[in-house]
Amino acid sequence: MKLIYQIGRLDAKSFENINFFYKDKEYSAQLSSFVLKEHFEENKEKSKVILIYPVSLLINKSFLNNTQFPEVLKNTINNILTNPENYFVNPRKYFMEHPHSKIADDFIIIHSIGQYEGINFFATLEDLILEIFIDLVSRYQKEPFSELYLDISSGHNIYVSALLEAGRLFFTFYKLQNFHSKNDDLQVYITFSDPILPPYDRKFMIREKFPLKVKAFFHYPETPHNNSLNDGYGAFAKLLTGEAKELRKKKNLLNELFSYGYFFYSAIKNNTPLVLYTWEYHPEEKIEEGISVISTLVKDRLTANYQTTPNLDFNLFSSAFLMLSLYKGIVRVLQTYNIFKKEEVSLTEIKSKFLGNDSLYRCFGLIQNIPYLSHEINNTFEKEPERGGINHLITEDYKLLREFIKGESDKINDRNFLAHCGFERNCVYVRKNEETLFIKYNKTELQKIEEILIKN
Repeated sequence: MKLIYQIGRLDAKSFENINFFYKDKEYSAQLSSFVLKEHFEENKEKSKVILIYPVSLLINKSFLNNTQFPEVLKNTINNILTNPENYFVNPRKYFMEHPHSKIADDFIIIHSIGQYEGINFFATLEDLILEIFIDLVSRYQKEPFSELYLDISSGHNIYVSALLEAGRLFFTFYKLQNFHSKNDDLQVYITFSDPILPPYDRKFMIREKFPLKVKAFFHYPETPHNNSLNDGYGAFAKLLTGEAKELRKKKNLLNELFSYGYFFYSAIKNNTPLVLYTWEYHPEEKIEEGISVISTLVKDRLTANYQTTPNLDFNLFSSAFLMLSLYKGIVRVLQTYNIFKKEEVSLTEIKSKFLGNDSLYRCFGLIQNIPYLSHEINNTFEKEPERGGINHLITEDYKLLREFIKGESDKINDRNFLAHCGFERNCVYVRKNEETLFIKYNKTELQKIEEILIKN
């Protein structure tokens, strides 16, 4: 499915068809986005047009004297100018009277910036970006689309900038969820027409799609505030939800998802594969629930009043979205490699999934982890006896590595744990079944391992 976004128009020529030229064919429509949809449907490709209306669009006294405007719309505008307070509480019902709303598949309303008819609007660019972004997220959750078109043919520069930035943020959000995909399933394009200026009795060219490019890095935007898997992000989640008691469950859910997301991120970044078989990650559906919670928090605050800004911390909320997106991307990779919590794991399985050309680490661009892990596996488990190897000493019964490898302490050392890819002598049990080695962590040391990875 193809999704097309365009900033809505309302001026003297809004309801007259314009002659467009696209893909060697003439079209007649009121907006360039309507042309794109018509073209796609001619080719049996499903598409939807979503219009973005700045809330100030209907606040213009000059429209009342325009003979080309429908009477219903002029009455609507007059009601707004007479009772603006009611309008700002729920402007959607007023925009239903905009003729373009009846042609588009849907529309959203965003805040405005500036002064119109003596009314001041106090939004920020970040407010506009978040409004468009959460709409993109919500629509993708309900019905994934394969192509996104950002039509910048209309709208003031501030709204066009918000549309482009929201598209860029959403594309990053998407890519973080899809490290496992070898192909870019989603494509994002910028399109625009020639400026709609007199003379109007000519053809306006719709320019070819320009790909929007973003890079997604394997990086967790926010570090934990607490070295605990149970409360790594309690303070961060509270900044999102606020103090309200009725939001406590949502705060706890977000804290849990952020904490586990960082924990699995740290395990992968720090090259500790056994961790990924020892702890259970959340299902994708639970992470999606967290994303929906954040979207609702943003939407509820932004739609409370369309004249003022709720002063949302853009970096806070955008980081929250990207953190859950990255966690979901990690889960998808682990599922693709059939990695899940189990009582024990063979060294053979770890080698097959983390070493070589098909290594899990290649999904995240962590190719430097591969030779390092290979060296640690060989040095710890596979070294020849004459070089101090322990393989020939391992029995069918589980024993801690420290029974075979000498050391200075019987307690886990943080630095050694990370330096040896999680194969620390004081926390790893090993046994042999014929020639296959199996390993697992000592359950009494799991909390210590959590602390190590949460703070690194």
